[in-house]
Amino acid sequence: MVALAIAATAAVQAGMWLRYSYWDDKVDAQLPSAISAELRELEGAPPTEENARRLREIYGQYGDRFVMPSESDDLLVQALLSLAIVPFVVLFALFLARRIVRPVLDVAAAAESVSKGHFSTRAPVIDSAPAELQRLANHFNTMAQRLEAYDRELQDSSAAIAHELRTPLTAAIGRLQGIVDEVFPFEEKQIRTVLDQLGQIHRIIGDLQVLSLAQGGRLRLEITQFNVHDFVDERISWARPFLQERGLVAVNHVGAEETMRADRGRLGQAVSALIDNAIRYASDGGVVEVDCRADASAIELIVSDLGKNAQGEDLARFFERFWRGEWSRSRHAGGTGLGLSVVQAICKAHGGHAEVAARVGGGTEIRIRLPREDKLTA
Repeated sequence: MVALAIAATAAVQAGMWLRYSYWDDKVDAQLPSAISAELRELEGAPPTEENARRLREIYGQYGDRFVMPSESDDLLVQALLSLAIVPFVVLFALFLARRIVRPVLDVAAAAESVSKGHFSTRAPVIDSAPAELQRLANHFNTMAQRLEAYDRELQDSSAAIAHELRTPLTAAIGRLQGIVDEVFPFEEKQIRTVLDQLGQIHRIIGDLQVLSLAQGGRLRLEITQFNVHDFVDERISWARPFLQERGLVAVNHVGAEETMRADRGRLGQAVSALIDNAIRYASDGGVVEVDCRADASAIELIVSDLGKNAQGEDLARFFERFWRGEWSRSRHAGGTGLGLSVVQAICKAHGGHAEVAARVGGGTEIRIRLPREDKLTA
């Protein structure tokens, strides 16, 4: 619009310049050729007293031919020029409006479709549209893409949650019904079986609560400084019965002097989940290793095993809720399917992240990378 206003003003001024050029040529034609040539020479010469005197003589002698157009004539010409340029201004304005309005209408139509639940809708990005409107369409499409992903995740999670809760709940109800019907004896072994199923339900609900709090930015952290070696030893000792059951050995490679600042309880939950994951999927009789690496900006805790390598899509989807890869994360191995999602959520709440990689020589390693203590405050 600024360019349009400038162009219209420039067109009117150009018209006025042409008008005065025509007047100047008309005056020049009415003068004798010798006087006209002398006048042009004097006007281009240095302003000396003699030149000024000669100019006064010429203007005095031919003054009737140098009468300037009146102000009313100028106003009339300007008005006519403005009226003449109006059609061009209107056409150009319509062209600009089309370039502006069309992308906005496309985004508005896409927004209306998304508001009705059609999250796969995308607004077309028009190359000829202004850069700002192209950015608007791109940002809208990014938002719609995320909404589609959230909606798909919600649907998948809802179905998965129902399935994961129904399985142990059905088993617990069936076992209790069997005890009531005297199909199973009323003894400690049967009660423990029911408690195991209820414990599974309790773990699923606890993991879902952590994920919900983390996603909403409401997972509160109690930041303290602690010794990492002792912290890892504690987590390994808690997992020792399960390690012995699988014939595994856990090795703590963390230096004795290494410290870090984090929420010890939440980070312990994450490390225990990684050790549990390694126990479930490591090769029998193998080793689960925990190491620590630090630099100026971050500290890493690394849990690795000697099981089968995760590959391709498995690595990309490792931290998805309820996802289990066929290579290792099958239901018969146990677990809720939420443990690694909880690990990622806890890492992000600390300002860090978790990542997985195939281990050289076989196995899988998962890294928890958190900011150093000068980056993380309570």
